[in-house]
Amino acid sequence: MHRLSFLISSLLFSSLSISSHAKLLTDPKQIGKDYDFVVVGAGTAGNVIANRLTENPKWKVLVVEAGISNDGLELISTPYFAPTASPNKPWTWNYTTTPQVALGNRTLNYERGKLLGGSSSINYMIYTRGSSEYWDSIAKYSGDSGWSWKTIYPYFKKLETFTPPADHHDTSKQFEPSVHGFNGPLGVSLPGYPNEISGRIINTTNADPTTFPFNLDGNSGNQLGISWLQASINDTVRSSSATAYLAPKYISRPNLDVLIEQQVTKILFSKAGRMSPHATGIQFSAGPSSPSFTVSPSKEVILSGGTVGSTQLLLLSGIGPSSELSSLKIPVVLSNPQVGQNLVDHPALANHFFANSGNTLDDLKRNATDLELAEEQYNNTGTGVLVDTVSPAIAFLRLPSNDSVFRQFPDTASGPNSPHYEFVWRDGWASFLPITAPTTGNYTTITQVVVAPASRGTITLNSSSPWDSPLIDPAFLTNEYDIILSRFAIKSARAFMNATSWAGFNLGLAPDAAVAQTDDEIDDFVRSNTVPIYHPIGTNRIQGVGKGETGVVDSKLLVKGVTGLRVVDASVFPFIVAGHPEATIYALAERTSDVIKQTWA
Repeated sequence: MHRLSFLISSLLFSSLSISSHAKLLTDPKQIGKDYDFVVVGAGTAGNVIANRLTENPKWKVLVVEAGISNDGLELISTPYFAPTASPNKPWTWNYTTTPQVALGNRTLNYERGKLLGGSSSINYMIYTRGSSEYWDSIAKYSGDSGWSWKTIYPYFKKLETFTPPADHHDTSKQFEPSVHGFNGPLGVSLPGYPNEISGRIINTTNADPTTFPFNLDGNSGNQLGISWLQASINDTVRSSSATAYLAPKYISRPNLDVLIEQQVTKILFSKAGRMSPHATGIQFSAGPSSPSFTVSPSKEVILSGGTVGSTQLLLLSGIGPSSELSSLKIPVVLSNPQVGQNLVDHPALANHFFANSGNTLDDLKRNATDLELAEEQYNNTGTGVLVDTVSPAIAFLRLPSNDSVFRQFPDTASGPNSPHYEFVWRDGWASFLPITAPTTGNYTTITQVVVAPASRGTITLNSSSPWDSPLIDPAFLTNEYDIILSRFAIKSARAFMNATSWAGFNLGLAPDAAVAQTDDEIDDFVRSNTVPIYHPIGTNRIQGVGKGETGVVDSKLLVKGVTGLRVVDASVFPFIVAGHPEATIYALAERTSDVIKQTWA
C-alpha cells in the first residue's frame, strides 16, 4: 500500500476506533468529579500506574493524555516500521534541541511519543533491564533498598510474558527462561525471522570470546557480552504500555477513565498558613484557543509525562529555579534549582560497512514491490521480515580497566561488570541523521551507543506558555570523556567487522566512515555524526542521601517540599541505565504502584 495513503487511512481509522473503547474519552465534559488519583500522561509509566491502582475497585483513576489513540497505526504496531514511526509524525511531539556546541552547533530532532503508550509506542522496542550494579547503585544513592536489584528483579518477571518468536524456532540457546516472567501484561520476545548477519554476529563471539563474549541472557543482571536481542513484541506486533496495560480487559474497568487529546497545562496548588503547598488538581485544554478544564483528585496528582513533559509542567506550575520562574513572571510555588538539571542522554552514531550481499534490507527500502509483498506476507501469515525490529542481537561492552582514560576521568559505569558502550546491528544502511540513504549498494550497520556518558544537560522553559516547546539541551559530548568512549567504540566496531566470521562479507568501510582513520579524524567524525537516541532521564532525579546531594523527589518519588504530588517516569532516575530505558521505566512504575498502594492502604 502506498505509504501516504496508508498514513491517512490509518489516522482515520484511529479517530473512528476511539468510540470502540467505552472509557476512552475525548470530551472533557464526560469525565467524573470523584477521582482518587489523576495521572498526567498515558505513556510508558502512566499506564502502568493506572492499571495497577485500578486493581483496587474502590479507587477511581483518571488518565489525561495530550496525544491521540494508538489504534490502527501500522507504522506503530509493525516492528519493522519502528524507524519510520518518528520523527515529525502526527503522534510525536517533534521537539528539537538547542544548538549542540560540541557537535558543530547542530540542532537535532528530539522525538517523544504523543499518543497512548507515549514513547513505548514509537521506540525500537529494545528491552533491556540494565545490570544488577545499576539498580544497586540507585539503592545506595537513594538510601532505599527498594531500588536494589534484589527488590526490582521480581517486578521485571511480574510485568512480562515471554512469548515465542513469530517463526516459533527453537530458542533454547538464545535466552534463559528462569530469569523471565510468563504471566505479565507486556509481551517480550526474540527475533522471529532469520537473516544473513545473525550467524556471523554469534560466530564472532566464538572466534574472539575474550573481546566479544557471548551472553545467553543480558537481562539476567549480568549484562556484559553479546546476546540475542529481546524486544517488547507480542508474537508479530509491538507490545507497548497502551496495548499491554490498557488492553480492553483493563480499560473497560468502571473505575478507570482515559481522556485523550487534552494537554495538562498546569498543576494547581493550595497553601494554608505555614503548611507546605498541596497539589489539589490539574488544569488542561485541547489547545491555546480551546477552553480549559480542571479536575481535583482526593489523594494524588501523579506526573508521568516523561522527562521533557513532567519537567516542563513542574516549571510552568511554579516548581523550579526561582530566578528562571520569576524572569518569566511565573509565581513561585516552591524554589528548587534542581528541576530541569542533570539531563542525561545516550549519544549514538552509525558505522557503515559495504556488504558483499544481494539480500540486505537496502533493497526492501528501495523497491516498493518488494515491500508490498513483505506487507502482504506479514498481514496474511504473520511471518517474514516485518516481524522483527532493528537488530537480531545486542552487545554491551567495556573499556579495559587499565585503559589510560581512567587516569584522566572517573569510570562512569555502574560497576566493574557494567558496560560503557553498546552495539546493535542492521542488515542494511541505517542512520539517525537527516540524510538520504544511498540508492545503490548493500551495507551492514553497527550503531554504537555510549551508555555511560559523563555529559550533563538541562531542560528549561522557552516561555510561560505551555504551548511553546521547552529548551532541551542534552549537551552531547561536552565532556571529553564521551568523545574518548566514542572513539574507542568506533575502533571496536571496526575490529568486530574484521573478524574471520565476516571474511568475504564485509567489504570495508563505507565512504562516510572511511575518511576517519587517525584519532583526530575519528573525533571529527564523532562530532559530525553523533545523534540522540532519545533516552532522556534525570531532570527530576531522586534525592541522594550523601552529603550535599540534592534532588527533586524523595525515594518514594514524592515531590519534595509539597504534598499530594508524585513523579513517576524516567526523569526521576539519578543515573542513566546502560541500555534502553523502556524496561527500567516499567519496573520503576510497577514498584511505585505498590508504594502508592501501601501509602493509601
